[in-house]
Amino acid sequence: MMGKVLLALLLGGAAVGCRAESVVLYLMEVPPLTVNEPDRKGVAGDIALEGLKRAGYEVKLEVVPSNRALATVAHPASRNLLIIPLARVPAREPLYTWIAPLIKVNRAFFSLDKFVRNFGEARASFRAIGVSRGTAGLHILRQEGFSDGQIRELNQAQTPPKMLWQHRIDAWYGPIAEGSELLLAAEPKVKTFVSPPLGPTYNYLACSLSCDPQLVARLADALASMEQDGTSRAIREKYGQSDN
Repeated sequence: MMGKVLLALLLGGAAVGCRAESVVLYLMEVPPLTVNEPDRKGVAGDIALEGLKRAGYEVKLEVVPSNRALATVAHPASRNLLIIPLARVPAREPLYTWIAPLIKVNRAFFSLDKFVRNFGEARASFRAIGVSRGTAGLHILRQEGFSDGQIRELNQAQTPPKMLWQHRIDAWYGPIAEGSELLLAAEPKVKTFVSPPLGPTYNYLACSLSCDPQLVARLADALASMEQDGTSRAIREKYGQSDN
């Protein structure tokens, strides 16, 4: 009897030892890059989750407003907290540990009456430009010399294209993929001018500044292997995203 109890304890200990490590991943909802649906998490979300699975981690998903996610992961006391999809811009560089890029994001100016070809034309043409609060788009506009008076920071719950169509802003600056989806869904259809791609970034799987080097290395290796074997490309193509 004693032998059976000892065997059970040993087997139980072995099972615990084989259990995957758990990590917390903050997912900011930025359709179509990330969505919070039962069977899919968007192109960046699906790539990141597959990478975590390959690296041997179980994921506790946290879906909160973007500003809260950004502040939580960047807090000096935070450790080993992951976040997606985080655009890599100079203002964020010292605040996070950058693990691996997930997808390239192109941005553009959407306007009802003016087509602009570059940031200079946009600065001269638009008095009020809508951009989502706390996003890379906001950092890019400031970096490109747009004045605070020109920039209208919009909350996550607001729909910048809707404000554009209501003539409450002169232009919206945001991801082309997101804008294209919103234009297709709009009723009634509104003729909208879209600039060439301006201000591209790579959106990353990132971590707290204090992040276990082993965690970083395992995830970077897993995501690199997905790029090499075509898994990431297949996920991007499933969502209609290109590698350009």
